[in-house]
Amino acid sequence: MVALSRAFLTSASRATSVTSAATVISAVLVGVSACSSSDRAPFEDPDAGATPSEQPQQAAPSKSSQDEPVNTESDAGPAVVPCADLTPGAACGLFPQCGCAANETCDVADLSGAVRCIAAGRAPMGSPCTSTAGCVRGTSCVFGTCHALCGNAGATCTEAKTGTCFQVKGTNAAPIPNFQVCSVKCDPRDATACGGSTAAGTGVCVVGDDGSTDCQKGGTRADHQSCSATDDCGPGLVCTTVTSGGTTTNTCRRWCQVGKSDCGSGKTCSGFGTAVKIDGIEYGVCP
Repeated sequence: MVALSRAFLTSASRATSVTSAATVISAVLVGVSACSSSDRAPFEDPDAGATPSEQPQQAAPSKSSQDEPVNTESDAGPAVVPCADLTPGAACGLFPQCGCAANETCDVADLSGAVRCIAAGRAPMGSPCTSTAGCVRGTSCVFGTCHALCGNAGATCTEAKTGTCFQVKGTNAAPIPNFQVCSVKCDPRDATACGGSTAAGTGVCVVGDDGSTDCQKGGTRADHQSCSATDDCGPGLVCTTVTSGGTTTNTCRRWCQVGKSDCGSGKTCSGFGTAVKIDGIEYGVCP
């Protein structure tokens, strides 16, 4: 008998980085189930006792057009978007965006929740990023992909293709002030749903226990290759646990919709032992 389930890997994995200006905050995603808005991966304070060898290594800025700052400057300089209501002492407003030039994003700069204006890029929401400077205005580089900023954790985001606004937390599980972003609605079957593989990294669509979806940094393992907490699957795939004859293996399998012909002629999409449903539709994996 073969038992099929998702591999919820609980060890710290998929280390990514979030960069605002010169401040680097590392984010560690814990397991596939980290997509749940209540269990977002924590950020580590790079000054909290880590040795230089433990510091996250920031990738060199991509030279692709996606990551180049948007230039909307005229001879008189870029226009600043005025703030109708700004928190006293704040450099700019996160949501709605204000106080920065039209080619800049107001972003969280550190674990204290301080904000500042930084140059915006071209990568759309959900796409891979190495820093917020690679993302379009109004989005922040979180978990290795661009996420729309929001202002009310737990509320439903109103921007197209977004889910719930969630609070980003630190390694001590304490909320980072002012730092909320929207989850991304995506189709896990679509290898390009979260930008696919770009010069800035690889984006994958992950599914939480509650059926919510989000984009995050993915791995490079291919269909039917082994997967682990530190060697995860690529876009359109999910790390599954297969138990057969007393032997358990973790293998990348292709997402599919149960009852559909996603797997090709003569092949059936198999659901998980505990059904995985997105908007009421059951998903599984191809053989």
